[in-house]
Amino acid sequence: MLLYHGSSKSGLQTLRPFLADHGKPYVYFSTDATAAAFYAACAVERPYYFFPYGYDAAARSVYTETYPDALRETYAKKGGYLYVCELPESELLRFPSNPHMRLTANETPVLRAEAIDNLYDWFLKREAEGKLTIQRYETLAKSELASWHGMVLEELRAACAETHDNAYAEFVQRAMPQVWERFAGEPTYECSYSGPLNG
Repeated sequence: MLLYHGSSKSGLQTLRPFLADHGKPYVYFSTDATAAAFYAACAVERPYYFFPYGYDAAARSVYTETYPDALRETYAKKGGYLYVCELPESELLRFPSNPHMRLTANETPVLRAEAIDNLYDWFLKREAEGKLTIQRYETLAKSELASWHGMVLEELRAACAETHDNAYAEFVQRAMPQVWERFAGEPTYECSYSGPLNG
């Protein structure tokens, strides 16, 4: 099957596994070219991630702007590369929460690559072709925005478990200050008791 991998790096001939957030090094693919291209640039500095997309009933990519003009801010005037590989389904691992994502622990040769000069323009073209839905911030229902912001808040709590001085905290403060205000207003608890938790 054909697989797609988005990257900011040029000239890759072989995709090599790397350690992300699943405990083991993998090469990450999508069976959807549009979804793979999201990963050619990132709204927040690594090792953190923020890719607010999913799929509709027709399995078409849906990108949701969780703050004003998010798609443009993330991808305008940024280039990237879409690498195409081919592997049998039997050699791939599936990702439970993403029906299009596939993983392999093996180095994978590149079949071909597409250079994308301006990712924002590329996504707008995909939208015009009916291959992508962009849910713009100003069109979101309050309930849907609250749901996305709730997920961001959970990620923020995890990112700030040890220190607030990190790239994800800076990103949320700048892009979604209302989420940061909720986080900053949460009580913090310190417990000096070190005995057993049951009697």
